[in-house]
Amino acid sequence: MTERTARRYGHGEETTLGSVRRWILLDGDRWVLAGALACTLFVALVLLGTLDGGFRAAVAAKDPIETVFAGLATGIITGVTLVVTIDQLVLSQQLAPLADQREQLDESLQFRREVETLVEDTSPAEPGAFIAALVDTADRRADDLRRAATGGDPAFEAAVTRFVAGHARAATAVDARLDARYLRFGALRAALEYDYAYRVNEARRIRHEFESVMTDRQRDAVDDVLDALRFLGPAREHVRGLYFQAELVKLSRVILTAAVPALGIALAAVFFLDAADLVGSVLGVDLLLLAVAAAATVAVVPFLVLVAYVLRIVTIVEWTLTTGEFVLHEAERPDER
Repeated sequence: MTERTARRYGHGEETTLGSVRRWILLDGDRWVLAGALACTLFVALVLLGTLDGGFRAAVAAKDPIETVFAGLATGIITGVTLVVTIDQLVLSQQLAPLADQREQLDESLQFRREVETLVEDTSPAEPGAFIAALVDTADRRADDLRRAATGGDPAFEAAVTRFVAGHARAATAVDARLDARYLRFGALRAALEYDYAYRVNEARRIRHEFESVMTDRQRDAVDDVLDALRFLGPAREHVRGLYFQAELVKLSRVILTAAVPALGIALAAVFFLDAADLVGSVLGVDLLLLAVAAAATVAVVPFLVLVAYVLRIVTIVEWTLTTGEFVLHEAERPDER
């Protein structure tokens, strides 16, 4: 994990709390997170009902079961409507006029041609490999800059050495996470590991501060590094956009699939759940309480899935609020410690 990520989630060092928070927000499997939330909710309901001790009496006096599950059924139907709205937003981008689609294709092909000129090879088709090719090119050019700076102005050489070392750490973190070639989270997660804006600004600072002492070769080497780094921002945003579209489609499919059994359980609880039919206990826990807690947990599964996916999406948005060379968070200055 890079220092930037550690500070953002572990307050300067890797901590258990930071690791858990990072897993919840980014790295954890969304199904596992949704399942963990469901289990937590079920256990919490059972504990609260057991500690209160008056659950069955409350059900007999006020009959909250019908009220609660009727509300859950309404919420599930509303959630499905929300999913349909999300699908419409995604489809609206796919059903653009032919001229717009052709313009987007031309822009994409032009960008790939520029990348091929940079990497001196065919640009990879897979998002993960595409990001890796750009990082490798920046890595090679950073090494060329280090060699060009050797034996020159001492202050310039020291600044370049610090820059190349910081870039190497960030590039290593990217390589460690590039285990996904296709449009999976691993490809985008690797791109997020690279402090793109900070590295570009550091290279620009070196270019400006040491302009008077650099040779033509050193100046060209700095410009080559900047050219390589400036492709990483648009590439990351492109991969992010593709990932968001894929995740929204997946989220819609998952919620629609989970909504059917959830709605069925909620309606069954309204129509058929009777406290008189559930008498006894299991391991000392009232059978009625277990049934109600289980039914309520299943009924809110679509919402829990939505929470799990949206947590990751909004966290990624926070990390990538700008495509430009702006450092928006203190944690994005990993070398300034």
